[in-house]
Amino acid sequence: MIRIAQDFATLFNVLWYRDFPLAYKVKEAGRRAEWTTHIAVCVRSAADLLGYFTHFEAGTRTDAVIKDATGQSIANVEWEWLQPSKSGFNEVEKLYAAKNSVKFSVLVTYSRDIHHDDNLRLLKKQWGKASELLLAFIVRYEFSRGRNFGDLETYRIQNGAVKRIRHQPALPWQRPDTRWATSTADGES
Repeated sequence: MIRIAQDFATLFNVLWYRDFPLAYKVKEAGRRAEWTTHIAVCVRSAADLLGYFTHFEAGTRTDAVIKDATGQSIANVEWEWLQPSKSGFNEVEKLYAAKNSVKFSVLVTYSRDIHHDDNLRLLKKQWGKASELLLAFIVRYEFSRGRNFGDLETYRIQNGAVKRIRHQPALPWQRPDTRWATSTADGES
């Protein structure tokens, strides 16, 4: 994996907890717009820390394009509330069509636990055997009166293979020994 993509993956995962739109026992569910905004802030912050610029709704209506100081595109980024197995999910197609114009591509999406293996197979199939890198950040969830987030998993999809390179709790208060876990009302984490 190229260094820029590796650094972006690390920063995105760390920044996921920053300015998190939910709070334990106060607001444990968020609206779609809150998640869209949160993802955009994580993308912009990671790009900023790498010294790049983020252009939203750029190019061919890509959610974001990360560019360097010379205007060279570094990464195209798409995010989608739908999981890949749902009809209407076309984010990988958009990224695939422009894969040769960037150093790597990024997808942020959600996956219901019972569909997770199918979602990964679909992503692998849609990206094909492309030698270009697709970083996929997938928030896994159970469904019971709404989405109950479990883990944020990061995958590298390249050359017909899918490899999980990182996983962490999707909710900051589920992260043991952190200030978010110690601030829970009843000490649960």
